[in-house]
Amino acid sequence: MRGVLEQLPHMSGQIVDGTRHEKVLSYMRLFLASDAAVEQLMSWNALRTLAECLQPQSDMRVTATAVRFLGDAFRARNGKVLWTAVHATQIVEWIVDNADSPHALVRVAWLHFMCQASYINDHAYAELLDRVDYPRLLLRRLLDSSYFVVASACMLLGRLFHVNTIDPKLSALIEQLVARPFALQTSARKAAVLATAQTLLLLKNKDVQVFVHRVFAQPVLEPYLYDVDRLVRDRALDVLELVVLDVDAMGVRELVAALARRVDGCVVLRCLAAVVKQLPRNRCIEGGEARRLGLMIANMGVSLLLSIHPAVDGSDVDTIQMQITSSDVDSTEAQITSSGVDSIQTPITSSDVDTIQTQVAKAAQQSPSASSMIACEAARIVREHSQTTFSAHTASSMCLLLSNPRVQQHTQLVQLVLSTLLQTLRLAHNRTHVQMVPQLICTFAIRAPGLRGVFDLALELLGSCNAEFVQGLEHAIRTRIVDVEWEARDTVLEFVTRAVREHAWPCVELLVTRQVVDDAVRALSDAEEYVRASAAYLLAAVVERGDEERARYVSEHKHLTQSDLARLVADSEAFVKRAALDLVHALGTRGVGMWIECLTYRTLYDLADDPDFEVRVRCARILALLTQTSPVNTSELQSTSLLLEMCRDSSRYVRAECLRSLRELKQNTPDVDMTSEPEPKRVYVGERTDLWKLRNVDLAQLEASLSAEHLYQEALDTQVARELMREKSDANAGNNILDCY
Repeated sequence: MRGVLEQLPHMSGQIVDGTRHEKVLSYMRLFLASDAAVEQLMSWNALRTLAECLQPQSDMRVTATAVRFLGDAFRARNGKVLWTAVHATQIVEWIVDNADSPHALVRVAWLHFMCQASYINDHAYAELLDRVDYPRLLLRRLLDSSYFVVASACMLLGRLFHVNTIDPKLSALIEQLVARPFALQTSARKAAVLATAQTLLLLKNKDVQVFVHRVFAQPVLEPYLYDVDRLVRDRALDVLELVVLDVDAMGVRELVAALARRVDGCVVLRCLAAVVKQLPRNRCIEGGEARRLGLMIANMGVSLLLSIHPAVDGSDVDTIQMQITSSDVDSTEAQITSSGVDSIQTPITSSDVDTIQTQVAKAAQQSPSASSMIACEAARIVREHSQTTFSAHTASSMCLLLSNPRVQQHTQLVQLVLSTLLQTLRLAHNRTHVQMVPQLICTFAIRAPGLRGVFDLALELLGSCNAEFVQGLEHAIRTRIVDVEWEARDTVLEFVTRAVREHAWPCVELLVTRQVVDDAVRALSDAEEYVRASAAYLLAAVVERGDEERARYVSEHKHLTQSDLARLVADSEAFVKRAALDLVHALGTRGVGMWIECLTYRTLYDLADDPDFEVRVRCARILALLTQTSPVNTSELQSTSLLLEMCRDSSRYVRAECLRSLRELKQNTPDVDMTSEPEPKRVYVGERTDLWKLRNVDLAQLEASLSAEHLYQEALDTQVARELMREKSDANAGNNILDCY
């Protein structure tokens, strides 16, 4: 650490790779975790070294690294000692003089320094704040052109409000920031206003909350929600979500009434989605009332979706709908249905909701693009509601939409509707709805991303479902495994693999039928390499975790010969080779099939020298298995000599696998006596010598070579201090010590 610190001022300015400096800072920060870190820094006269980094001719990246490290050091144990010592140096003067540095990196580092120093918060810190005129300085940083500077300024602002809840100077600053008329505000000022509001709302301090709600009242926030700049609108929506957490029911009514007066349908729906999302977490509205408000808005979203995409006639749709409505009824929804929505005593009047629905529906008729955007925003409202509440009406409506050909042509809408349906089904009170899951899998309009969500739900249900569900799932899998889209085929194979590995075999025995195994074996010849790899992983999982009958069916499959395995092991793609080697290892471990016949010395040699270290890891695993299970073939394949060579592999992960294998070998094989006569028919002399060498590898030394800390220390010990962070003649191509960190 001392060598790195002393060489920090001399880091080459020609370094183009900015991560070098971040690596240095990351390593130095690790040192601060030590209890004696501050004492060590003081004994090394580290402040003098850090001051050298603050010279006018210094690289700004080095300067920023030094300032950020010094700020972090204040948070270490006994950091106040370092803070006191800083005031006896010129560092404080540099801080004052460079508060408005022209370099964004230095401005970020300066704000970080002040933010970390705020944890000390003594008289010296207060004086430093006054010297830089912190209210005006913070205003300039909040209006900075760099997003990173603005983010750092918000962190400092939050710290100052945390230290001194209502600072009159900062309060005046914020009121001044908001006071300028919206029409006259620049984009930077709008971003500063919203970033400030978000920072203060996140503090969750009661006094600060009162101040924020007074300064950022709804009329102040409203124009930001409708700004022409999408980034401003998105930031305003983030602020709105935080505001909704602390408003009462009347405040929600006023917000909805204000939205009813707007004509921008998409923005109105986004605001309503923010309201629905935060209502369950609202701290001022009783839980039952919040659920009723959310359900009213969500039902409006459902109605909008069905008006834009009316249901079509079809027996499949009717069947799905009946399965839900006849079995799943949510208690809250039942109460609302029995009394009628209009009779609910709620601060949101039905006229407000009806007005919004009417206006948005008219906007959706203007053009196909407007219709698509509004449908997606309405679906987001319903999705937010489905995160916390089950609704049978929502579930049946989402099924209707998924069966609609017009909806199926809109990929984004399908994803939103599907995610809403899946979340709704997760919250249902009984399990009769699970029969719908296989039907969803068979819906070809649901592509790979959506299919993964359906499979996630199926995986959750698999352990607790009856045989009828599992058999339906097996039929659906066989239907989609021949999908023309390779990603869907890959997703199906991945699901079955997860099911086999995450559930006990009796739960998935009906899922992994012989027909599914046949499909997986055929997939080994798929034109898409990802599908080939997934098929091999699935077969390996079946061999490892399946019963004896299913494992032998895989190993003796007529389309899985030794030439098929050899072709798979020699695949051009590394990830296919990994999967193939896992399958070979599974067959060898289970002791089934002719797995050895697919291996030759040349194949093993090439695998041991493969550029992909994960392939080499699996190769080492197979070499160890060969050495333990097949002495005759071991001699022919020279597995022991190859395993010895791999103990010196450049990858510590490969060496770790060798270490594990050698430990098993020592436990499972008797000592080799080199003085006795060998048995010529069973073990060759060379083979016996290799076994003896394997058993006498220095395991302690091999284990030491696996530690990243050991590698780093070894590099430190072998390089001259002044060369720690130097470059060779070519920029960014040298012996920088941090390369191994």
